Amino acid sequence: MFMKTSMNAIAVVRRLFLVLFQCKKLLFLLCVGLCVKSLYHVMNTLGRHIENGTLYTVFGGDLFMDASGQELGDRATWRHVGACQRRFVWRKPFLRRFKYHWEPFLTSKSIYSLLDRPFKQELEEVLWLHKLPFGLHSSVLSAFSTLQLLPEQDLPGSFGRLWCQRCIVVGNGYSVHGQHIGKMIDSHHVIIRLNDAPVKEYKKDVGERTSIRLFFPESALPDPLENSDNNTLMVFVPFKPLDFLWLREVLLKTKNKTKEGFWRQPPQEWNWNISQLRILNPYVTYEATYKLLQLNASSGRYATTGIIALNLALHLCQEVNIAGFGYPGNHDTTTPIHYYNTGLSRKNELFQHNLTAERNWLLKMIEWGVIADLTSHTFQAQND
Repeated sequence: MFMKTSMNAIAVVRRLFLVLFQCKKLLFLLCVGLCVKSLYHVMNTLGRHIENGTLYTVFGGDLFMDASGQELGDRATWRHVGACQRRFVWRKPFLRRFKYHWEPFLTSKSIYSLLDRPFKQELEEVLWLHKLPFGLHSSVLSAFSTLQLLPEQDLPGSFGRLWCQRCIVVGNGYSVHGQHIGKMIDSHHVIIRLNDAPVKEYKKDVGERTSIRLFFPESALPDPLENSDNNTLMVFVPFKPLDFLWLREVLLKTKNKTKEGFWRQPPQEWNWNISQLRILNPYVTYEATYKLLQLNASSGRYATTGIIALNLALHLCQEVNIAGFGYPGNHDTTTPIHYYNTGLSRKNELFQHNLTAERNWLLKMIEWGVIADLTSHTFQAQND
C-alpha cells in the first residue's frame, strides 16, 4: 500500500513538472510573439512613412520625427530597428527603384526573357530598347554567346547571407591618399574596387581585401591576381558592343585579337578563374544614370564606374560606405585625379560623365544618411 501511494505521488510530481514545463514553454512563445508583434508594429509604422516619402530626423536628441514634424517614437523604440536597418529602409523614398526581380548580373535566363512579349518588367523593356551601355539592343546575340563561356552567371550566395551586410565602394580619387583608413576599409564585409586601381603599394590608405572589382576592357588589369584576391568576383561592365568581343577573345585565348575601336589599348591576355567572372546587367548602368543621377538622355553622358558600383552596392548591402570619391575642381591644376598617380591624369577621359551631377547626388545621399563617406571632408573640399 505504501509503495503504491509513493508511486502515485511520483506520478503526480511528474505531471506537475510536465505542466510547469509546458507553461514555461507557453510563456516563452508568448514573449516571442509579443516581441515579433512589437517589431512588426515598428517596421509597419516605418514602412508607412517610407511609402509617403518622408525623411526621418532627430529633434532634441530624443524624438524621431518625419519631415512634417510628426513624432515617430523615442530613441529606445528606434533602437530595436538598428542603425543598419534604418539606413537600408531610408533609401526607398530617395532611390525609388527597389524591385524583387532586380538582377545585378546578366544571365542566359535574362536573355531568354527578352523573347517574351509583352514585357513583364521595366528591366526587360530597357534591355531590349536601349543600346549599350544601357541595354542590349543590337547586342543580344553577342551577349548571349559570351555568357555561354561562363559556368556561373548569378550572384554568389555568399553575398546575401548576412543580415546586416556592410559594404564599401573604394573610389580611385586622390582624396583617400594619406588618410590611413586601410584597416577600416578591410573591416567591411564586402569591398568593391574599380578598374585597374592597385592595392599592393597603397594598402595603408585603401586596404588590401577585394570582394568585387568592376572593370571594362580599357581598364582591365593585365595580371588581375596581382591586385586582387583569389576569390574576388570580377565584374565585367560592357559599354559598347566591341567589349563583348574583347572578353570572348581573351577567354578563348584567340591569337589575332581585335585592336581597333578602343580608346585605350586593352590587355591582349587576361587570365582569371572563369567561375569568378560575371557580366554586369546594363540595367544597373541605366539605373545609375537616369534614376539616380537623372541625367538627360540627349546629353549622351553616363555614370562613372564609381556611381555604377555604388548603385550595385546599394542593392546588395544594408549599410553602404564610400571612400576615395570626388575629383579635383576645374581650377585645380595641382591635385592628381587618382591616388596611385605620381603625375596628373588626363581629364579628357572624363568628358562622357557629368561630374557636377555626381558630386551633388553624392552629397545629397550623405546628407540624408543613405551612405557615409569615410573621407567626407576631403571629398567636399576637392569639389569646391
